[in-house]
Amino acid sequence: MKKDSLIKALKEEVKRSNPITFPIYVDSFTNLWQYEFGSLDDLPPEVEKLISYRIMELGLMDDDEI
Repeated sequence: MKKDSLIKALKEEVKRSNPITFPIYVDSFTNLWQYEFGSLDDLPPEVEKLISYRIMELGLMDDDEI
């Protein structure tokens, strides 16, 4: 259940994030995910949606850029 634990940690970090810390949290998560599971190919859709939503919410990108 490492995947569930990593996803839970990401959700908690993303809630506290701001435009400066968000990329750090995402980089940390993706690096750890790749280390544990070999690639980002199997990222759950909920993680992709969470990251995309938070990117837009923080104003880091517009809808049409994602």
